[in-house]
Amino acid sequence: MNAGPERDASVFTRLNTEWTWVCAQGRYAQPVWSWLVEDGVQGAAGAPRSLEALLDWLEERSVREGHRFSDAWLGALLRRANGHDAGAQLAARTVVQAMLPAAVRMTQRSVRAGERLDEVAQVVVAALWQAVRSYPAGRRPEQVARHLRLEMWHHTSRDLKREFAPSGTELDERLTPEPGPQCDPVVRAEAVWLEQAAAEAGFEADLTGARREMVELLVWALSQKVLSRTAAVAIADHYREGAPGDRAAALAAGMNPAAFRQRRSRAVSTLRAAAGQWAAAA
Repeated sequence: MNAGPERDASVFTRLNTEWTWVCAQGRYAQPVWSWLVEDGVQGAAGAPRSLEALLDWLEERSVREGHRFSDAWLGALLRRANGHDAGAQLAARTVVQAMLPAAVRMTQRSVRAGERLDEVAQVVVAALWQAVRSYPAGRRPEQVARHLRLEMWHHTSRDLKREFAPSGTELDERLTPEPGPQCDPVVRAEAVWLEQAAAEAGFEADLTGARREMVELLVWALSQKVLSRTAAVAIADHYREGAPGDRAAALAAGMNPAAFRQRRSRAVSTLRAAAGQWAAAA
């Protein structure tokens, strides 16, 4: 697959311009659509036959249905992206376009003093291509978008440290606040899924900052039966802004404060011991 448009100053502008050109060709939509149908992606047979509309449809469905749907269609494309023929290039290019908002956000939070945005963007986009081309779809069929972002960050941090070491500033993805998920459909889908899972588990609704990661861990612990629902709720309720004191919480649970604290302490110890498994699964 050869791109037709001329090069522009911004790598993201070039990629978006190239994607518009690819979509306008018409001949690229049928292979992508057929891969999704062959792999049994739900509803794919009735999906749009235009490549631009097809990707929009996939992203909108991901927002509504969560990572299980995005895992299915991203996996279908990634299984075909590890080659050098035209089909592999098209599959990889489609995934790159889907992940481009994540690459933009990663670029914005990775630029340090004395560095040029466009130079950092080149590194991030190269990292995205590498993550897509080397993704082990057979071994990592779940949470695909998250794994792609983690791999992209791994390559980005390594390459930026090597290429821009004189800046002397340690790279840390947490230095810049996470933008709202409205700019990334896959992130938005994950946010909707987490809100639903937290509500079903009985956790308080606050999913900002470090608490979000804790809630993700607790949701995982429930799904893997590491913790009981009662233990998970006790941890979630205690580690939040405005949480009641142990005496009030114990009274509401019908327990004495000492026993209540001991139960929560055991749950925290169990969760801490399992955190390594969660990190590996993420």
